[in-house]
Amino acid sequence: MTRIPLEPAEENNPHGVGSLTDAEVSEFSAAVDHLRSVIPTAFGLEWNDAVFSGDGYVVTEMQRGSSGYFRGYHGVRKTSNGFAVMSGDERRYEGASVTFSRFEDAVKGYAAEVIGSFRMHLSGRYLGYVAWMWNGTTGPGVVAQPLNRSNTEFHYSLEDDPSIWLEGRTTAATLSHGLGMSIPAFIAAVVAHPKVTGKDATAWPKPVQP
Repeated sequence: MTRIPLEPAEENNPHGVGSLTDAEVSEFSAAVDHLRSVIPTAFGLEWNDAVFSGDGYVVTEMQRGSSGYFRGYHGVRKTSNGFAVMSGDERRYEGASVTFSRFEDAVKGYAAEVIGSFRMHLSGRYLGYVAWMWNGTTGPGVVAQPLNRSNTEFHYSLEDDPSIWLEGRTTAATLSHGLGMSIPAFIAAVVAHPKVTGKDATAWPKPVQP
């Protein structure tokens, strides 16, 4: 498979370890195509961020304005610990938010970020975060184990199959709902939650207080 690298993502290759397979790159591209088909219906806006891929990453670059100024990217990078959902900003600084054991689950985390950006655009800061979905709970059949003494980082795994997991801050708990879903099913759940227009802030669950 021919890959089209993105220079800023290439500069951040030291963050990753290993290579993605052609099948994984194709799976990411298929998820992007699916997002392109559902976003206009859900939010009334087109989404045409271009896909790029290198040896160990896949990303979509945020559309540049008329000036051609680089704005950033979102995607998935293979690491020594799994697959990280990451993003790069206009300064080409890259950071990762959540790490998954499986590539397909990392794609779901990426999709949640993309959809969240549209909710934020339409509805303001708090509607932009998928973290508030499902009242901040973990998914069914998911076990949470703290990774530090302050209980700010957790390992979330399926009770029936501990090899399927994600690691991140407490706000990543809601992404564990996707561990038992297909990519299209998870995208459908995120887009349809709540089942009203994204402009109605009252329909979103209130964040769980610590």
